[in-house]
Amino acid sequence: MKNDKPFIIPIFLPQAGCPHRCVFCNQFAITNIHSKKIFEDAFKERVDQFLSYNYRKNPHVQISFYGGNFLGLPEMEMLQLLNYVQRYVDCQKVTGIRFSTRPDTVTQKRLQLLTGYAIQTVELGVQSMDDDVLHRSQRGHTSESTCQATEMLKKSGYQVGHQVMSGLPGDTPKTFMQTIERIIALKPDFVRIYPTLVLKGSLLAKWYHEGDYRPLSLNQAVTMVKEGLERFQKMHIPVIRMGIQPQDNLEYHIVSGPYHPAFGHLVYSELFLDNVLKQIQQSRANHIVILVNPSEISKLKGINQSNVKKISQRFPNRQIRIISDPGTSDMQILELK
Repeated sequence: MKNDKPFIIPIFLPQAGCPHRCVFCNQFAITNIHSKKIFEDAFKERVDQFLSYNYRKNPHVQISFYGGNFLGLPEMEMLQLLNYVQRYVDCQKVTGIRFSTRPDTVTQKRLQLLTGYAIQTVELGVQSMDDDVLHRSQRGHTSESTCQATEMLKKSGYQVGHQVMSGLPGDTPKTFMQTIERIIALKPDFVRIYPTLVLKGSLLAKWYHEGDYRPLSLNQAVTMVKEGLERFQKMHIPVIRMGIQPQDNLEYHIVSGPYHPAFGHLVYSELFLDNVLKQIQQSRANHIVILVNPSEISKLKGINQSNVKKISQRFPNRQIRIISDPGTSDMQILELK
């Protein structure tokens, strides 16, 4: 994956192009948008507005279609949207296009329609690589669909991202980690991880009220995602997002589940805590200084100083200080006499 992080202009098409609704899905709630279509005037208004937000003049600008199944759209509608974007590409205001889609709609016929457009990135809604979990979630495709789609997209020269969910019906820590390992084997360019939430209007909400589905607790979700993050980091696969993006009125639509507006921060914070506790445990020094880059210090300390409290409780007889050090790239622990 390139180091140049693009400036993304999101265009939401909630549930557009989807053959059916999966048990967990309510994209209208997640996006706070209630139309599956966007017309040219509204499209131009949104893109021009976001371009004005590009204060740092990031040259890498992508218009991104999210919330639906892009390759499942009717052919003329899909091409119309691509033409909207291509006009911005042609006048050099935008450098590329990205979209999310279901694995089973990635076909050679559909990929041929994309020829000539500045498509750079395709995100696959993988969700799980366990066929039983996919079946219970009523995804309508198998893990093999993801394998085939990833291969076709890579051969076509696109950057490929995988979106995966933890805590789906039938999912366990074991099956989730097996999903992580299978995704690693496919070598995506990046990954997003979302813990499953129970949203109003979804079939999962009905199951929850009937006692047929129990979501992960926040602590369970953080730990599962953290373990997935560690594996991806070890294999040098970037995880570009953990947890759903907060939107206006989103919490109103959440019936239950491990939602937190700073979910990714919680994951990194627990990962930092694990590393600190392990290193302090291995040390015999009574006075320890932890050096950490200013950009990472909030993750180390945790929300409301939660990690600081846990470290003090774990090692009450040691003097432990956390110092912000701009010269430190990775966390360092100094043992003092």
